[in-house]
Amino acid sequence: MIRPAGFPPAGFPAPGFPAPGARPRTGGAGYAPSVRHRGWWVGAYAAIGLAAAGAAGGVARPGLLVWLLGLVVLLGRGSPNRVLRTLYDWAPLLVIVAAYDVIRANASGLIPRAHLEPMIHIDEWIGAGVVPTVRLQDALLRPADPGVLDYVGLAVYASHFVVAVVVGAFVYVRAAGRFLRYAWTFLACSLAGFATYVAYPAIPPWMASERGAIPPVVRAPDVLWEHLGIDTLARVFSGDPRYSNPVGALPSLHAAYPVLLLLLFWPVARPAVRGLLVAYAAAMGFVLVYFAEHYVADLLLGWAYAVLAFLAVGAVLARRDAPAAPPPVPTDPPGTGTLEDAARG
Repeated sequence: MIRPAGFPPAGFPAPGFPAPGARPRTGGAGYAPSVRHRGWWVGAYAAIGLAAAGAAGGVARPGLLVWLLGLVVLLGRGSPNRVLRTLYDWAPLLVIVAAYDVIRANASGLIPRAHLEPMIHIDEWIGAGVVPTVRLQDALLRPADPGVLDYVGLAVYASHFVVAVVVGAFVYVRAAGRFLRYAWTFLACSLAGFATYVAYPAIPPWMASERGAIPPVVRAPDVLWEHLGIDTLARVFSGDPRYSNPVGALPSLHAAYPVLLLLLFWPVARPAVRGLLVAYAAAMGFVLVYFAEHYVADLLLGWAYAVLAFLAVGAVLARRDAPAAPPPVPTDPPGTGTLEDAARG
């Protein structure tokens, strides 16, 4: 990858990247296998995958995605081929997709042990006795006749699924030296969130309403997609675990991603762009609560995960790229000076 002149700006250190056109190393920490050795590894990997698929009687999509991810790593690491190298560079973001699909495939087993508390109590405390989602929908949402605010909110909500990728592609092309931190920060935050989804599955407001735990609210994206006549997306947002993980609510990665963008670009952004970043994070938070997708408590934890991931990845990369300490300068022990030193003394 090529790093344009002027990147990264001061105050935003970037991890080191090999010079354009540099030959991949064939040993040490940056080991890149030779073509012949790579062929052996890929062949063995393919044989193991086929044997595992045969023994299991087939392979589901999550398993296939994980296997393809491993193939990307084997083919792309140190490869002189630009396409393979690009896929390898994007592996951290591909891991997010594969990991989410693994959790989604097992969501039906998470639903029976999903938690209603303490999110409801926290939001009732924040909303002075009323969950903010209930208050917002009572005041603004008309499911039978959605307004402009609702469709603008739907656009903000749906942007979650494309913005991180689009911005990542821009960074990869225009400021390659910053892409590693970008990708690994999103990966760290996402994996922490996924781990929490498994350890503590949480019921979102719309599902809590269906169970009578809070006053009636509707899952707004589902209603809006149906009004637009987009049945496929309506099914995805229907809460069916075949299409998504309905109890992956705490923390809200929907809320975390805009904050990651804000943290990553704040040091180098112009004032107008900073304003947009803040507005995007705030708008996403409002929409998630209004649409009954998340409690405010989910947002707060998502923002905390974003900050921790940003700080942790930044610290690791800064330590990795810190210059090595110079060797100590030898000094003569007492009493070993030369005659010339004595004469000068």
